[in-house]
Amino acid sequence: MNKHLQQLIQIAQIDTESDALVPVMQEKRANLDKLLAQKLELIASQSRSSEEKEALAIAIERNEANITDNNAKLEAISQRIKDGCSDREARGLAIEEDLAKEQLKHANNEIARLNKELESYAPKEQEIAQQLVELESQIAQEQQKVDGEIEEIKQSQQAIFAKKEKCITAMDQNIIAFYEKIRKWAKNSSVVPIKRHACGGCFIKLNDKLLSDISHSADIITCPHCGRILYLES
Repeated sequence: MNKHLQQLIQIAQIDTESDALVPVMQEKRANLDKLLAQKLELIASQSRSSEEKEALAIAIERNEANITDNNAKLEAISQRIKDGCSDREARGLAIEEDLAKEQLKHANNEIARLNKELESYAPKEQEIAQQLVELESQIAQEQQKVDGEIEEIKQSQQAIFAKKEKCITAMDQNIIAFYEKIRKWAKNSSVVPIKRHACGGCFIKLNDKLLSDISHSADIITCPHCGRILYLES
């Protein structure tokens, strides 16, 4: 196995080692992320409650305006009756008066119902506020724990990065550029061993000539099917 291929295998192993730390960090953050998601949901609940209360307040104002309008209408009807009117007009005014009174009753009932619904939000809001206080405490504790664990992982990453930089410095830059181009899509399967006469990445069988070339050539050889860099395990 030539020197450049050995270096590529080493770089690929370092990259795999580095990438393996990513899910470890995600796992360490899993509980914290869950708590943060719960916090966002509670805040969203508060926001929904505020919007719903605002809608109720607007509905109450609308019914109060109806009460004002109907009271004014009743006063006007009363005044017209006092001023004198024909029997036909009196019958029409009586119908208008009954309608205004019915609307007045409905508006008052609606206001009572809406106010009762509005009052029902208070205990819910208190409960959410208490949950947020408790959640903030849990988040602070979990954040402190996670920060320490993540810092240890980041230190491990830095050591891996330093090891990779040292290898890259000693390599032919054209070869490392070629490897990085393959890694963009092949990730940690950029450099793969030959297994059972097949590419260790796409698992398609290789012909005898290519296997012979890999055994004897000093060149970097890629799979003709997928483009991954191939090597024979010693």
